[in-house]
Amino acid sequence: MKSAATDALFALQRGLLATLLRRIPPEQSSEPLVELVHALTLALSRGDISLQLHDEAEAPEGIESKGWPKLHREALVASGWLDGDQSVLVLSHNTLSWRRWHGAMQELERELQRRCFQAPIHATPHSATSSQLAKNNDLSPEQRSAVRAIDHYGVVLLSGGPGTGKTSTVLHMLLRALEHQPKLRARLAAPTGKAARRLQDAIRSHPKTASLPCTTLHRLLEARPGGFGRHRRNPLHVDLLIVDEMSMVDLELGRALLSALPPHCQLVLVGDSAQLPPIGAGAVWQHLQEPDQIRRFNDGAITLTKVYRNRGALAQMSALLRDQGLRPFWSQLSALPKTSNISVACPKTKQIPEAVHAALIQHLDHLKERASALEINAHGQPHQQQAQDLLNILDGLMVLCPRRRGPWGVDAVHQRLLDGAEPQRWPSGLPVLCSENQPELGLANGDLGVMVGEGAHQRALFLSSDPSGESRHALLHPARLRHLEPALALTIHKAQGCEMDKVLLLWPALDDRQSSSLLYTAITRAKQQLLLFADPTAMVLSRTAGSRHPEDQSKIGNG
Repeated sequence: MKSAATDALFALQRGLLATLLRRIPPEQSSEPLVELVHALTLALSRGDISLQLHDEAEAPEGIESKGWPKLHREALVASGWLDGDQSVLVLSHNTLSWRRWHGAMQELERELQRRCFQAPIHATPHSATSSQLAKNNDLSPEQRSAVRAIDHYGVVLLSGGPGTGKTSTVLHMLLRALEHQPKLRARLAAPTGKAARRLQDAIRSHPKTASLPCTTLHRLLEARPGGFGRHRRNPLHVDLLIVDEMSMVDLELGRALLSALPPHCQLVLVGDSAQLPPIGAGAVWQHLQEPDQIRRFNDGAITLTKVYRNRGALAQMSALLRDQGLRPFWSQLSALPKTSNISVACPKTKQIPEAVHAALIQHLDHLKERASALEINAHGQPHQQQAQDLLNILDGLMVLCPRRRGPWGVDAVHQRLLDGAEPQRWPSGLPVLCSENQPELGLANGDLGVMVGEGAHQRALFLSSDPSGESRHALLHPARLRHLEPALALTIHKAQGCEMDKVLLLWPALDDRQSSSLLYTAITRAKQQLLLFADPTAMVLSRTAGSRHPEDQSKIGNG
């Protein structure tokens, strides 16, 4: 079922399409022009507010006629759609954009650049020789540059792939700022509850940062129907704000965030531009990472490249996919040795592979065993350490799918394992997903939990948080949870911001223009091992590149 926001976006697309087509003068009506309109509306449905029309640009979805992009660019200029400040479209440096979002993105850029060059309130004349940084020899040169940047820039952009030390760098940034200003009002936020809690877990490793509040952006901004409670007239009380997983932030949320910041507030934005763009219109982080944008932030923009987490083939193949795209990835994947921590199989059946089914059964049995052993006191509260140990098991294994529906979709996985059982009959130990913000329960969209008990004793175990950011494990009656879903498998979009030891990835044949970003996001969720099950037809790109592909499922488990 589509959300209200998605419905509104589709309605807007239809309106824009109708308006533009009506404005085509009869003598200028042409197939390339109609295709451009179609491509723009399709792009908007993916959250993209622009199309690239330079000569090297790949033809986007919706463009089928020959002559791309020269013919389309000529038809656009001749149409008159670009004339005047009131035109719906704007063409700037071969980038075609909807004027509405183009203007909003420019406004956001200007505000960030204005803030970038204002001195942080914690900066001191002795910042350059901070003892905290001088004593630390564990940081790479890139990380040390990022830590130094917090002394001089009001906005810091910290980019890097998975495992490049972004979170540890953030911790040192915080320590650096607090060393100069112990009473600094610092806060941390992320787009999802899972990402926020992962960030909070990291900063708890140091006593000086352990108590800093970390929450979702929507909770930080006090989201409510029709808008946010925090804005220019009611700003946040914060001196330093760090936002993680910026690749998931759309233009509307980015503008709302800037509007809610007091003028003096320092902003640190952290993300990976190679991951999936946000669902809403306007990929803020991806736009800020474009070369012409990065240059405007001087040394306030830092990219981390050294990988600390993913070793071996996982690190090698994710970097290859990020830098060179799908064809080289598929080509080299089949040539990896069997001992690699990433492997591929091409099952010939359309059913959920038996290897996936067996792994999930084993995972469920382990969870059920630990759920049965969970101690619960007379007040219905779980033993906190046992509860955390149970939730930690969730990070051991996850099945990821690009889509919800289809033979290899999330729904098919749950049908195979649960046989259509109603929620009241879900087994103890079943991973579950909260798919709606419920601040009254301390839960956010994307939070993962575990079912505990069955029948009248059935409860859902979650790590909830109060408004101050304090976390506590709670057993909640399923009736109190408005949108609870099984989570033996997740869509790749839902998994963004998560990390799991072992990932089983079901990869059907896709015609999605975001396939590269989807695949990159999926494989970078794995910390130790990735088993990729690919539809044979999905390997066409690899065959085109002249490589062989494994047809034998026996590789599974050898990585």
